[in-house]
This record gives sequence, C-alpha cells and structure tokens, in this order.
Amino acid sequence: MKKIVLLLLILLVFLVCGCGPRDVPSPTGTAAVLVEDTASQTETTTPTEVPPTGTPTQIPPTPTDVATATVTATATATANPLGNYPAEGYGPLHFPKHINPLTGLPVADSSLLDRRPIAVKISNGPRSVRPQWGLSFADHVYEYYHEGWRTRFNAIFYGQDAPTAGPIRSARFADEHIFRMYKSFFAYGSADARVLWRIFDTGLGKRFASISDAACPPTVDFPLCRTDPNGYNHLITNTAVLSEHFTEKHVDNSRQNLDGLYFQADAPEDGFIAGNSVTIRYSQGFYNRWDYDPAYGKYVRYQDVLDDSTGGSGETFEALTDKLTGEPIRADNVVVIFAAHNAYSLNPEMWEINLISYGKAYLFRDGRAYEINWGRTGEDELIRFVNSDGNPFPLRPGNTWFQIIGTSSSLTNDGANWRFEHVTP
Repeated sequence: MKKIVLLLLILLVFLVCGCGPRDVPSPTGTAAVLVEDTASQTETTTPTEVPPTGTPTQIPPTPTDVATATVTATATATANPLGNYPAEGYGPLHFPKHINPLTGLPVADSSLLDRRPIAVKISNGPRSVRPQWGLSFADHVYEYYHEGWRTRFNAIFYGQDAPTAGPIRSARFADEHIFRMYKSFFAYGSADARVLWRIFDTGLGKRFASISDAACPPTVDFPLCRTDPNGYNHLITNTAVLSEHFTEKHVDNSRQNLDGLYFQADAPEDGFIAGNSVTIRYSQGFYNRWDYDPAYGKYVRYQDVLDDSTGGSGETFEALTDKLTGEPIRADNVVVIFAAHNAYSLNPEMWEINLISYGKAYLFRDGRAYEINWGRTGEDELIRFVNSDGNPFPLRPGNTWFQIIGTSSSLTNDGANWRFEHVTP
C-alpha cells in the first residue's frame, strides 16, 4: 500500500511541474532555483535563413547583444606567441606554477590556476542557438554525439574566464568522464533521471550547478541565469562568478593536479601527413570542418548550415564565431578520438561513451596530421596521448578541441584533406 501511495505522489509531482521523463531538474548543492529547462526545447535541424554555398565563408566580426554586463574582455588571439617557447616544452608532469597544464602556456594571472576548472555544457543545436557565447575562451572543448543527429559541447574553462558562457543545456552520461578527469565544477541545464542518478551517485553533487529561473546577470547566489534575446530563452553563466559561487559555498576550490599532457612548440618531424582540412560528419544534420590558417598557426572551425542527405556532396558550411567577440573559433589542436559507444537505450536514444580505455586518435596541429594513441586508466586522470612507442606525444601549446567518434567510424583522406564519419555500433 505504501508503494502505491508513493507512486501516486511521484505521478502527481510530474503532472504539476510538467516534467517529462527526459529533462527533469536535478538536486543541487548550489543556491540556484530549479525549474524545468524549457530553453531551446525544440531541437530540429530546420535550415536557418542562410544563403547556401559550397565553400566556407568568413563571417565578419559584428557587435552582438549580450544580456549581461558589457563585455570588454577578449580571448587570446595572438597570431603566434611561441617564439620564446622552451625547446624541451612543458609536461606531461611537474608544470611550473604559472604554466597552464591544459594549454602549456603562461597565464596572465597565475592565481587563476589556484582553483578548479569549470566544465560548462553548451548547446550546438538547433542552429538558431549559434553563435554560442564564450567557446573561444575555453582551454578544451569536447564535442560528441548525443541523440537524434545532434551533438553538444562540454567546454573547460581554466586559464581565462568567459564573461558569458552558453547557452547551457542538459547533461549526458559522457559528462561524468569529463568533470571527473578535470576535477572540475560542472554547469549544466537538466538531465534525464537516469543520467542524474549516475552523476549524483559519484558523490560530487556539491560541485554541480544546475538550472535556474533567476534573471541575468549572473550573481554569486545565482550563477546560472536566464537571458531572453530576441524572445529566445537561454541559460548562461559567467565562469568567474560561478567559481566564486562555489568558494562562497565552502566547496573545495583549490588547485588540482592536472598533469598528463605534453606540449612542444615545434611539430614533430617524423610520422606526419599533411593535414590542412578536417571534416567530421556526425550526421546529415550535424557536421563540421576545420581548415588550417597558417597566419595564426591554428585551425578555423566551420559548421553545418543545411541538412545534407547526400552523404557529403551537399554539405554547406559557414565559419562558427564566438558571440562575445565576433571572431571565428580557432584551435591550436584538433584531436579526433575513436571511443567505444554503447547503447544504454534506443528509445529514448541514450549512449554510453567509454573514456576509461585506450584506442586510436588523430592529432591535427601546424597543418600536419599524426596518427597517435590515446589512453586513460583512471577516473581522475586526463586523457593522455602517446606515439607507437608509448612516449608522450606533444600538442601544440594552446587550446584543443576533442572530436569524439565511435570506433566503427570511417576515415578517408585525399591528400591534405581528411574526413571522418561517425558511426555508433
């Protein structure tokens, strides 16, 4: 009888709050007020009003509306800051106090490294959410397949803060790997109840910040807030405010051991193939391309504009920019990681991605492509990269985007142009 009463009470709660089985609010150790995440619920791949073109077009920088305070900070965009970089590089262990272990670069304020990183779950669809806020400020960004053609990002902020980061969306199983390996705080929208059970079972719930109905700008009490540009409700944060929020809540915000990556300014001379362009097709609706820009020594991100059911010939791109700066998204390193995807559920579609394992990866840096290996043996370890002899393989000092695809995914390359097509078993 007690079980029947309990079930009826749970059903009543769901009817009153309108929560479905997929994106239910989570308990939180923060002061955020939890409501159902209704921001950008309509996830379709309907084309936006963008003229189709078969070639990438550079989006000119334009002022953008930010509902928070006026943004004056800019992401680091020095063309080539590596002239005085030590020949031996930095890492994979014992980074100097002023060197960011996620980028191998000195930071303007070394006190920023005396805290935990912040992982923020950022939307990539529908296309109307682009451009996103703050991606160019992240040290690392992970992109992986969610469901229904879609991908999302998990962006790691550490060496610099983003005055605005978002739009923030819901968590998935793979995010547990990411916030564990960076020992980070984690900002996300909501999640399916099964995902919530998984991530809160870690015992790390005090390091999470979830959905809020507070109006922007973010505050220490309400670090996630709602902004409504052009009638579209978004959840955003300020990473410095979010970090201060956890400190005020007496959650451990001390410097963490983030050893594991190795950085050298000079690209290895052995074992490379030209790598000027990298296309990753997750689905006919979500695909991207990275083109090498020798003037910056970085790869420029281009994103899908239209759905393509032809298998590639109809793919249409435009440069992805940061809404904070108007500048294109650039990466010093693009790493494509082959990782096992296992279906937790097919209806609804939910995927487990095994990131405590080892496997094949491809690193693109300095216009070169390298076949390397990745490995991660423990929950609190970063993914590490080694060559065929097991020796650490160097990333270019700077930011890195990780493109995670299934182990059954295909690879083709035509000269310096590489193409990966994601496949889940």
